[in-house]
Amino acid sequence: MVEQLSYVIVGNGIAGVTAAETLRAEDSSVDITVIADNPSPVYNRPALKDFLAGRLAEDILWMRPKSFYRDQHICFLVERVAGIQVAQHSILLQSGRQVGYHRLLLATGARARRLACPGANLAGVFTLRTVADYQWVLNCLSHVRRIVVIGSGPLALETIEILNHRGYQVTHLLRHRTLWSEVLDKTASDLVLQQERQEGVDVHIEEEIAEIAGMNGQVTGIVTTRGAHIPCEMVVMAIGIEPVIDYIKGSGIARGRGVKVDGCMKTSVPDIYAAGDVAETIDAVTGRSRITGQWYQAIHQGRAAAYSMLDILDTTRLSHSGSGAYFNCVSTMFLYGLDFAAVGLTKMPVDSLGYQEIVAGPKPLVYRKALLKGGVVVGMLSLGERKDVLTFKRAIDHRVNVMPVVSYLFADDFKLANWLDEQRVPTPILSVSKLSNAARAKPLNLISTYNTKRQFIQARAGKEEYTEQAGHNKLAASVSIDPYTMPIVSVPKPATATLSISPAEAFLVPVSPTEIVGQEQASKETSPAYIAPRSAKTRLSPTGILTIGRAPNALLLINHYAVSRRHAEITYANGLYLLRDLGSRNGTFLNDRRLEPYRAYILNPRDQVRIARVMLYRFQTSPLER
Repeated sequence: MVEQLSYVIVGNGIAGVTAAETLRAEDSSVDITVIADNPSPVYNRPALKDFLAGRLAEDILWMRPKSFYRDQHICFLVERVAGIQVAQHSILLQSGRQVGYHRLLLATGARARRLACPGANLAGVFTLRTVADYQWVLNCLSHVRRIVVIGSGPLALETIEILNHRGYQVTHLLRHRTLWSEVLDKTASDLVLQQERQEGVDVHIEEEIAEIAGMNGQVTGIVTTRGAHIPCEMVVMAIGIEPVIDYIKGSGIARGRGVKVDGCMKTSVPDIYAAGDVAETIDAVTGRSRITGQWYQAIHQGRAAAYSMLDILDTTRLSHSGSGAYFNCVSTMFLYGLDFAAVGLTKMPVDSLGYQEIVAGPKPLVYRKALLKGGVVVGMLSLGERKDVLTFKRAIDHRVNVMPVVSYLFADDFKLANWLDEQRVPTPILSVSKLSNAARAKPLNLISTYNTKRQFIQARAGKEEYTEQAGHNKLAASVSIDPYTMPIVSVPKPATATLSISPAEAFLVPVSPTEIVGQEQASKETSPAYIAPRSAKTRLSPTGILTIGRAPNALLLINHYAVSRRHAEITYANGLYLLRDLGSRNGTFLNDRRLEPYRAYILNPRDQVRIARVMLYRFQTSPLER
């Protein structure tokens, strides 16, 4: 009798939930347990700033229903982990209970750092990490006029801008001379600080809080390291995060600031993985360890960890990026009217030998540059506009040497994308992926008998099952597969089999402009300005969220100025697919009816989904439906 595999996940943040969903999607019968000391469902951390600004209701923040684990047939334990017994393959809980595992994922995330200074525990001193943190701040704002924010990263910058726009008097304390020192150089930092000061923020450079003063237990002001006394009623600490790793002490798992992992999200201990804010990775370019602390990176790491736990992570697809499963993510923000985007290495390292910085010509309130190592693009920073960010990511992902065109890399009349096309550079890597059935471990006789992928697929279709063999997870060398350009081929069923499609199987199929005109018989004056679809149908997942928009991290990316960065999303609940507009500027339409923002609408077969006046899709529940 085969023993039932048991997968255990510690932590129910976005990395842990994504991993659990992925495991369940790949195996409907596997035993999955999630252990967390927080019973609340996962929330959308990037949307918390909109919640603080009053642009978003609290119920929109929660990304999964309270019944999520029950619906997914996942055991959820509200417990705190006390330790890991590696030799016994078990977890010790504070209640004294032990939970065994075959494979374990650590996804406990991080906590907000706090200053250890006198007065740090006074009422009115806050960190911003959870929904509860933001609720406390919102509840106290009615009694506040002056606020001090300390920090230099995205959280501090976005919080300052929001509070300033809400009419509060904000003082910004910076420990160093520049903002977000891991990403911004002095030029970019000065540009943002200039805009911040013009908005009326009181900025203090190279100055920290020495003491927080108070009266009757309430904040009344601060004293800085330079001796300045600044009156305020609220202090917000946005000074970074600390991975939660207390429970792994004595387990033998290698750690630094966080849990050290390799490119497959594996720790130093067999059968234990880590993902999200708790994972400490190695930068492929500099060789330095890092904790990204990025939301979308945590999603990809959670999925990569699940695939790795199942031995189906496609590492060949990511080999060109040189960064393993945690590939180059695009960071984006919008501050003080400035669009911001960065990917890869954006600051010259201390050991700058072999590096070169290419800076675009000056434009008002615009700063763009690329970083090269040995002529190969390793990073790009853009402030004031986001032009060509994904194109540069494409070059970074595939280690393209741009020396032939380096002198006009940022020239207005030069299109980097066209040049990359001419060099036959694959598309940017936007997601981790799993091995296809044809690329997973197979018996040797199947691997060596067939000379083409088509022959292999036809043979595989008539075989109900096969035995996996470690060490044989690739097709024969004679089978040539390009994972970037090769279309996905569905494995046909044997002729005697009956086609059975799950009710949850669904697709968005792009409708071409000529087909639209044929359907609607619309005039040029009244028909939307649709663009030709560039992609095939998009498969919808009952265990994930399909995000649609212009943001580089959108799963269905539509790079058009009329499409909002976060335009719409499609989710699955109770056997139905639901479409939501996310407050887009130009609207989301269902069968030509504009949707109310943030309200869920049920999708029925052959419904038409229109994104602004740009793209039209048909919702269908069969891949063959027309």
